[in-house]
Formats: sequence, structure tokens, C-alpha cells
Amino acid sequence: MKKLSEQQIIEELSERFEQNRQAIREQERLMDQLEEVNKKLMESESVKSQFLSNIRNEINNPLSSILGLADKLEHKPGDKEHVMFTAGLIHQEAFNLDFQLRNIFTAAELEAGELQPNFGKVDVYSLAESVLKRFEHLIRKKGLEVEFRCEKGLEFVSDAGMLSSIIRNLVSNGIEFNKDDGKLILELSVENGKELKLNVTDTGVGMNESDYAIIFDRFVQLETGVTKSHMGHGLGLTVTKAQVELMQGSVHVECVINEGCSIGVSIPLAEEDDMHTFSDSGNVFFFDDEDESEGEVF
Repeated sequence: MKKLSEQQIIEELSERFEQNRQAIREQERLMDQLEEVNKKLMESESVKSQFLSNIRNEINNPLSSILGLADKLEHKPGDKEHVMFTAGLIHQEAFNLDFQLRNIFTAAELEAGELQPNFGKVDVYSLAESVLKRFEHLIRKKGLEVEFRCEKGLEFVSDAGMLSSIIRNLVSNGIEFNKDDGKLILELSVENGKELKLNVTDTGVGMNESDYAIIFDRFVQLETGVTKSHMGHGLGLTVTKAQVELMQGSVHVECVINEGCSIGVSIPLAEEDDMHTFSDSGNVFFFDDEDESEGEVF
């Protein structure tokens, strides 16, 4: 066995010490990563718990109101004016509940990977006008001036159901975060026959640029807790962004604090292989039935 010199022993020990140091550094790096993952998991669980708490109220509150108002109307209807007032309250609560549930169901489909675009020719003007009509009671309540900019008869190949959902959520957001007696602008156009541009502008509270990305996170709202002044559970814009991206589109935000926000969407024309002669969903928006509630997809 060859005897090592003192220098060789020192070099061998130094090499092994360095290997140990590297192993320790790698372990420290892995521990940091594990701590970061654990932190994110804890934050995720906290956010989900907050979401479940919020969603319980968002569902239970309108449902309890509907049941209570309906019972009151049945047993103590009162005069015609009182009946109409109570019926209006029931409609408002039912509308809110329906809106929240649709976003929840859509989010669940997205999470499961079950939601895919079904392209067809869509009457964009009629669809957007129909959505605005459904929000008339909230627009009146807030005293908003609405400007609808869209060429009558405008058509585009898209998924009618997803497009309706996108417009609903952006309009709802523009109403909810607007100021009383403010202005809401809904603008739709097609550029070069190849791209649908959708923009909703409000004159509300606005937000910081650093918050632009946060508003699209699942279950997240900039305002939280029992004292929050705005309804919802933080799913609307998440659903919107996911649906836009499923159609290969993009979303952009521009806001000024205390002046308002503008959220824009760009959706490219669908490939020919993905197109259907007519849209398989949402076609009821193309017609104005006398009974608007019959067969309405909303």
C-alpha cells in the first residue's frame, strides 16, 4: 500500500471537506425549496378556506333572502306595488345566486379540464346587448351611464357560451367596482376580420399596477374579510382569463387609482378545422323572443 505524503493527505481531506460543504449547501437549498413549497401550500389552504367561507355566504345569503321573500309574498302579498317591489327583490337575489353558481360550475369544469371551445358563427352584437339587458337592474341601482360601442350585426367565429361568460364577468366587474353615477363603456370590434377586440371601461376605484396579476388568481380579491364592500368570491376574472386563453386569446389591464379601470380582451379567429356552421351553444342570444326568460342561456 502506497504511503501518502502529508501534502496528499491534506489535499484529500480538503477535497472531502469541499464535497461535504457542497452536500450541505445542496441540502440547505433543498430545505429552502421545501420550506417555500410548504409556505405556498399553507397559503393555498388559507386562500381556499377563505374562499369556502366567502362562497358559503355568497350562496346562503341570496338563497335565504329568496326563500324569505317568497314566503312573505305567499302569506302577506299586500297591494300591487308591494308585490312588484318584493318580486323585484326576489329577481335580484336570484340573479346574484345564478351568476355566482355559473362561475363556480365553470371554474370546476376548467379545473377538471372538461371545458373546451366549441366554435361557430356568433352574432356578437346581439349577444353583448342581451348581456347588458340582464344587468339593467344593477346599472339602474348604481345610476350608471352605459355606452355600448358595437356595430350592429357584427359577427365573429367564436364560442358563444364562453364569449357570453367573458362579457358577463367583465361587465359585472365594471359595475361592481364603479362609482355611483359613474360611466361604463362596453366596446366590441373585429380587426381585419381576424381578431375580436372586447373592452370594458369603468370610472371606479382603479388599482395599482402591482395588483394587475393578482386579480386573475383563483379565489383572490384585493379586498377580503367580513367588512369587504364588494360582492363576489374572486372567481369571475379567473374564469375570464382561462376562457380567453382556451381560445388562444389574451387579456390586458390598464387602471388609474380613483379614475377607473379598463380590461381588454383579444380573441383570434378560430382555425377552420375547429369551426362549426353554427355555434352549438348560446344561439338563443340571436333572437328576441317575446318571453325573454324562455330558453335563455345565461
